[in-house]
Amino acid sequence: MSKTGKKILTAFILMVCLAAGAVAVYYYISSADSDNTNEKTEPGTEVEKLLDKDLDTKYPETPVEVLKLYWRFNKCMYNEKMSDSEFEELLKQLRKLYDEEFLAIEENSWENMLGSFKKDRDEYIENEKKISIYTVGQGSSAISGKIDGRETVSINCNALIKQKAKRINVYEEFMCRRDNDNNWKILGWKKTDAGDGQNEDAK
Repeated sequence: MSKTGKKILTAFILMVCLAAGAVAVYYYISSADSDNTNEKTEPGTEVEKLLDKDLDTKYPETPVEVLKLYWRFNKCMYNEKMSDSEFEELLKQLRKLYDEEFLAIEENSWENMLGSFKKDRDEYIENEKKISIYTVGQGSSAISGKIDGRETVSINCNALIKQKAKRINVYEEFMCRRDNDNNWKILGWKKTDAGDGQNEDAK
């Protein structure tokens, strides 16, 4: 083979190698981007799933769904291990479920609520307590009314707290009210007696 032919062959082989390398790099980057996208859209832990919720644009449609999410936040915050920053971000998410009138009360300010939640969490850890399951009353059997011209609904909930060998049932009646954007927000709650009869599947 002539020198010119050898040069052409060498140049051709070099071009093929460079092209193959470029293709390999492209697929590596594409694969990495795909993995990152999956991590963002499919968070793994309960903490990540709750932090990933966009409650500003995808708020629960019914008061029952609001209360299910409320208990889901509480169960996660008291039961799961997490950093202080994650705990605070979860509380910020939870506060989006509360009525503005509820949040306007001094004891429900950010600082006071954060301190109260941390104190309760520490008490749960110290006494080995866990929120085991919770039930939320059926919306069809809830009590409806109005406050300040806005529709309200009262729904009974039940939470089972495990403390070592003990089992503690907590019964509470929650009131939710529609806000100016037509979203159901938690206005408050009170303890009730057992057996008020508004049960749904345990969570």
